[in-house]
Amino acid sequence: MKNNIVILLYLLCAWLSIGSSCKDKEPVTPAPKNYFTCKINGVEYKPSGFSSSPNYFIHVDPNYMDGVISVNTYRYENESIAYGFSFGSDSIRATGKYFLIKSGRHQMSILNFKTSCEYLANRDDLVIVSGFFTFDIYDLENFIFSGQFEAVLAKTDGCDTLHITEGKFYYHQ
Repeated sequence: MKNNIVILLYLLCAWLSIGSSCKDKEPVTPAPKNYFTCKINGVEYKPSGFSSSPNYFIHVDPNYMDGVISVNTYRYENESIAYGFSFGSDSIRATGKYFLIKSGRHQMSILNFKTSCEYLANRDDLVIVSGFFTFDIYDLENFIFSGQFEAVLAKTDGCDTLHITEGKFYYHQ
């Protein structure tokens, strides 16, 4: 009789665990982690380090000018800041592909603190050979942004020409 009670309890527990695991559950799709990556002249670039602000963040103000957005990163090497990289515009409020033009509203800037080369869009010594960035997701309600970017930036002062390839980003605050 004792064995029958143990077996009955075992079967009851097994049945309860099977029944609870088979209930319809909503699939949980985890949100992707924030990322920003590209290659600069074939070398992988990812933000790293900390300098009183996150090493990767997006600033958006859809009500200022025609919709301001900037994607900002920096990278530390050997305990000091080595690079700053940003792009954005003062006229974006939706998804799309935006081309870089030297005197245009869509800009890209790179600071190389190791070589003192500054690729700033508003400088006379910068020549934008080609470039673009896209926003594949532009979701202000959930603060989710993602896209791609590429560029070729050259300078007239002897700094290397930068070939920025395979650029991808995703950001969810």
